[in-house]
Amino acid sequence: MTEKKSIYQLAAEAGLPFGLYLACAGVASVFTDWFPPLAFVFLGLLVATPMLVYRFQRRKFIEDDGFTEYAALWMMGIMLFILGGVVASFIVYLVLQFGRPNFMYEQAQTLINAYKDIPEMRDSEMLQVIRRMVDENLMPRPIEVVFNAFWFIAFDGSILSAITALVAQRPLPRHRK
Repeated sequence: MTEKKSIYQLAAEAGLPFGLYLACAGVASVFTDWFPPLAFVFLGLLVATPMLVYRFQRRKFIEDDGFTEYAALWMMGIMLFILGGVVASFIVYLVLQFGRPNFMYEQAQTLINAYKDIPEMRDSEMLQVIRRMVDENLMPRPIEVVFNAFWFIAFDGSILSAITALVAQRPLPRHRK
């Protein structure tokens, strides 16, 4: 008889592939301005994320013959997002630090150029703040962007896991003999 894995073991095993999945979404979003079709890749990965988390949770629920508690499925999802977030954050940090070190400045400059073309926004306070951030070198560093992204992934992943755990707990079909 095989021993059933705990939610923590399952989340740990799935953390690396899930982190690579999240990293693909992050890297796609970073390079969307260079290659616009990556926006569709990013959007597709974003939309598929709840389904992927649901599959992990549902598999555990079925493995336990429908006796996995809601809190355990939720915790499994939270751990999945935290471990995946660590992996994704590391990869995206490397991309931002070494592949696109001026990413935030490029994005700010794009915003400044876009606002210049809108008459109502030319003299807006927001445009002045962005210009000042660029001029005074106040844009966030890659590590700051990545840490914020990690906390976003962990927090939103917790909420998403709560929802998918509810769906994953739907009753198993009972076969009549």
